[in-house]
Amino acid sequence: MKNINLISSITLACLSTITSTVAYADYPDVIINSDIILNYDQKIDLRPAISVPTVADLPDADISVNQFNHESPIKAVGRVVNNRPSGNYGEVISEVDVEVTAVGNNASIDVSGSANPVIGAVQGNQWSSHTAIGEISNNRIDLAEDKIVNLEVTSVGNNLSIDAENSADVESIGLGSIQFNYDSPTAAIGSIVGNGFGVNARGVDPTLTVTAVGNNLSSLAPTTGSLTQINRGSPVTATGLVSRNTGKIGPINVSVTAVGNNISIKQPSTGE
Repeated sequence: MKNINLISSITLACLSTITSTVAYADYPDVIINSDIILNYDQKIDLRPAISVPTVADLPDADISVNQFNHESPIKAVGRVVNNRPSGNYGEVISEVDVEVTAVGNNASIDVSGSANPVIGAVQGNQWSSHTAIGEISNNRIDLAEDKIVNLEVTSVGNNLSIDAENSADVESIGLGSIQFNYDSPTAAIGSIVGNGFGVNARGVDPTLTVTAVGNNLSSLAPTTGSLTQINRGSPVTATGLVSRNTGKIGPINVSVTAVGNNISIKQPSTGE
């Protein structure tokens, strides 16, 4: 079993303990230590902590990304509650649009101008929950024409996005990526509850989108290398609720998604 070659180009903040456990994959095995311990006083290498097989050796990275949260919960809360305008003389809530996002680690890389970029990225969370909460409740809402009540709640542990403004110039991408969550739950909660929508509302109401993702990676094709995503003791939950609303309601559109690990590699657009 080999470690990812390009890890030597990345300075990391992880130490392993003596004991380790094995997470069995189809083939080959991925070995993960039972704990990761930070040492803030010295340069530390990831290789003792996680041993990951790779299908291709990569040279030193042109771009190296190291993102790590340790005992650092991330929480975003957005609430629109208990607003009761009179409805007279234009005193109304004519539209509600709420977006709540909590992200542990995010890297967005534009590889425009580089034909064959090599990227090394390690994103990790240990004892660092990610929670996004959105609420629209107990409001009087008189929607204007073509307006909506919209609530979007998103929570992501690790996100890596690789793209190019002109993808036709990118011949291939070499990528060594590790995204992991250790004892770091990801939760997204959205609720639209107890609102009065009136009897003359002309909008489409309400729309609720709740998304929770442990690890997400998106890149352009062709991308070659080693891509590893791990959740250990890290549940991913998404909850959406539309309840006890009165008045002219609907159609109601609710989308609730929970994903542990997601990798998307798309063919570049031709621009035609």
